[in-house]
Amino acid sequence: MSNEKFILRVGAIAGALATILLVVMILIGLQIGPDLENLNSLSPTRVAELFVTSQGKLRMVMVVDDLFALAYVIAFIALAVYARRRAAIFAWIGLGFALATGALDWLENSITLGLIAYTLPDMTRLGVEALVVLNIVTQMKFLCANSAVALFGIGIWNARALNRAAAILFWLFVPLNALAFISAPLASVRILGMMALLIVGALVLLVEIRDLP
Repeated sequence: MSNEKFILRVGAIAGALATILLVVMILIGLQIGPDLENLNSLSPTRVAELFVTSQGKLRMVMVVDDLFALAYVIAFIALAVYARRRAAIFAWIGLGFALATGALDWLENSITLGLIAYTLPDMTRLGVEALVVLNIVTQMKFLCANSAVALFGIGIWNARALNRAAAILFWLFVPLNALAFISAPLASVRILGMMALLIVGALVLLVEIRDLP
């Protein structure tokens, strides 16, 4: 097996694993309920109450999300290796944004876990400044994801129908992701969009593996 074929295979497996981990996070989030949206609030009282009522489930979400970030970063590395043939500059810049997305995701989770530990002894200790920092990290994560997805969409476009469909889905995710900042319903739809990207990305890699010698 060639090195490229191995990388694409690992990337496809990572994409499938990331999809499973995303489903696990959705299921845990459903157990927390609508209060999970308070995690993005700038109200210390609302966030502190969420920490108290759902601390165990929130910690589990952060752990799963750490693994999710690792899985999608590996999948993006494989996509960059694939996309470099058609648009090397877009592929490598896109990979840079993908790596930044993963790093910001881990930073976001680390801050959240730190705030949970800091807040639980005394709910009044949680200040709005810490929540602003968390909010900014979250926004930067999704903005980097937008850049990565847009650039990879350019790189994977070719004559194959699957690739064109995947590229279009990648590009459609960009405005959806941006609008999710101002619309709670679209924030939920964004999760389904992420799942669709992972699935089609893995399929693109799997088809390419089949065609490689």
